[in-house]
Amino acid sequence: MTAKSNSDAHQRRTIIAKVRLSAAEAREIDQRAQATGSGKRADYLRSSALQGGGHDALAGMIGQVGLSLNQLEHAPARSIGRISRQLDEIIALLRGKSM
Repeated sequence: MTAKSNSDAHQRRTIIAKVRLSAAEAREIDQRAQATGSGKRADYLRSSALQGGGHDALAGMIGQVGLSLNQLEHAPARSIGRISRQLDEIIALLRGKSM
């Protein structure tokens, strides 16, 4: 599949794929879509299925933890709490849970 502009891909979308979700599944998908900046549920599902979307948030958090660790020698004690929270969020993302 070749990369196309978003407007070009949108114009050619003629196939409907129906998926049944529980209320809890829909809430979680919506939360993940919001966390990754995808916005709409359909955009998030499309991106996740076609491009492995959702990993951008995880990669960003790992980067934040790395920066925090690099500054740890000169950082105040509260930085340890921030790093701990970031690691908890990464673990939750790896387990497929939202924080």
